[in-house]
Amino acid sequence: MIFEQVVLHNFGVYRGEHRIDLDVTPERPVVLIGALNGAGKTTFLDAMQLALYGKSARCSGRERVGYPEYLESMINRDAPSHQGAGVEFTFRARANGQDARIRVSRTWQKRGESIKENLEVFRDGEHDVVASERWVEFVEDFMPSQIADLFFFDGEKIEALADPLRSAALLRVGIHSLLGIDLVESLLRSLQQVERKRMTDTASESDKSMLQAIETQRHDIQQAHEENMLKRASLQNDIDCIDKKEAAVAEEFKRLGGDLLAQRNQLVSEQVFYRKKKAEIEDELRMLAAGALPLLIPTKTLEIAYSKALEARRNGNAELLKTEAEARDVSIEKFVGSLGVRREALTKLRYHLKADRAQRYQSDVPISAISEEILNQFSLEATHAMGRVAVHTLQSLSDIEEHLSAVERNLAAVPTSAEVSRIQQEMDAFRTERARAEATIYLLDDEVAAQRTQMARLQAQAEREAEKLGERLTRDEVSRRMIDHSTRGRRVLATFRERLLANNLHRLELSILNYFQQLIRKKTLVHGIAIDAKSFQISVTNQAGQLVPAHRLSAGERQLLAVATLWALAHASGRYLPAVIDTPLSRLDSKHRGTLVQNYFPTASHQVILLSTDEEVVGKYLAQLSPSVGRFYLIEHDESANTSRFVNSYFSHSLSEVRV
Repeated sequence: MIFEQVVLHNFGVYRGEHRIDLDVTPERPVVLIGALNGAGKTTFLDAMQLALYGKSARCSGRERVGYPEYLESMINRDAPSHQGAGVEFTFRARANGQDARIRVSRTWQKRGESIKENLEVFRDGEHDVVASERWVEFVEDFMPSQIADLFFFDGEKIEALADPLRSAALLRVGIHSLLGIDLVESLLRSLQQVERKRMTDTASESDKSMLQAIETQRHDIQQAHEENMLKRASLQNDIDCIDKKEAAVAEEFKRLGGDLLAQRNQLVSEQVFYRKKKAEIEDELRMLAAGALPLLIPTKTLEIAYSKALEARRNGNAELLKTEAEARDVSIEKFVGSLGVRREALTKLRYHLKADRAQRYQSDVPISAISEEILNQFSLEATHAMGRVAVHTLQSLSDIEEHLSAVERNLAAVPTSAEVSRIQQEMDAFRTERARAEATIYLLDDEVAAQRTQMARLQAQAEREAEKLGERLTRDEVSRRMIDHSTRGRRVLATFRERLLANNLHRLELSILNYFQQLIRKKTLVHGIAIDAKSFQISVTNQAGQLVPAHRLSAGERQLLAVATLWALAHASGRYLPAVIDTPLSRLDSKHRGTLVQNYFPTASHQVILLSTDEEVVGKYLAQLSPSVGRFYLIEHDESANTSRFVNSYFSHSLSEVRV
């Protein structure tokens, strides 16, 4: 199957008619469509599903909305009322053993209070009346609706399938649909109904009263069970809607500064702390400024003054020595005179000692009056150490002022309670509503589990009563023979179901493992994949054969496992179908995006349609994928015409830039 063209007519944000060619070649199987959020990429995806499946389509805007209401909501509001809206989908497929070009045209318009829908199917250009009237049956031959999720999916679905319970539900539906197990189970139920109808038709009222009572009770429980399942599905839809609304309100809350409001008390405490710390540091700086620190400013002058002070201190010491020397010299003269030395020699000695004192203890600098303690404060080592302390203190002050400034900016951005009180109330209401719905689901799950147990018990009891009744009906040879054959047929079908499931589960396990190892960076992380035949939950084992818990895998690795599961199921379907993926990388981290771009997108199918935002397949990812891209489109919203449109470009790149 190859998608050739989609035509949108007044559909959603697309006013007027828009034709999008999708045909590709085997060498370049990818169609890359870029769009900003809200431009219309999801609407484009919805258009294809709506054209194929009509009221059964799983479109993005169908939550709790009836089909006519949905069709009405998708008529472009600026389009003339008489034109209505429509989607047209052309594809090539094999039908009745021959290749054919199928064109499905689905149009609708509002007439009074109702919506009139028209569906036409053309085969090789000719109107096919039978296919138009019975398209719901015909489309199942091309792309069965039950497996559409394997080929139409988005980033959110990949993220959801990372949850083991949700992936188990997908596996159950996919495997039953692909292998025809749902048909086998339908045959089993039909045979049981035939047996019981035969028994009740031929048995007396007294014989069949017990069986009928059991069947009635089981039927009532079955109805209650189905109603509970519908309630649960509705509640889950409610929760999904609540989550979306809460996310939008939370974004508005954040934009208004609601997060800061919750932190206001902490911010005030930090402001007080930093202001106190700033005052303490300023006191330290004032103490430094009151000492010798200012003398660091005239550094050269301080060095000269300190040198002179030291010299003056040395000269002061010289004067003291000179006085001592004079006293000593006088004593020497007296001693020499007492020896009877001639006067002439004594005079020469006196002059010699005087000249010697003058030479040894000369001083032209006044004696310093600065004390040694004070002088030490002005030494180069002391002043430089003080300077280093001052620099460190100033840096601390700068850091504190920066923190204080940031805190005060955040405080200034804190809104008043009145500004966000309404949004806060809405968020609280959403949380309360969500908790109430989850509590109800929890109770429903308990009730559903009890109902399933009751139905299984009643089923076993009914089978025992049926066997007893069958034994009493041996007088009716036809009934006995029919019941016997039917019972043996059910046993064969049950055995066939079990073997079919076991054999194909093993192949699917190997297929998932193969695709997962193609996607994962750590090739030795997973050695085996096992699928439980009853719960359909996936177990991952390492090389030692040990179970690897889901929490041991990163969020990205769990999402890649979900992609591998979808890939394997699509391959197992045996259907030659395109893959359409919306926001393919939105939920993946950067480490795993490159893996999908290189290993999955070019080989996911013979035709892959990617709808990407400007934060996904861009930059290096665009360069890696470009060799596989056959067509590029960009969805732009034209404000002047109030419509979105497709252009042959890709964000800020021209086609020559993005093509390799």
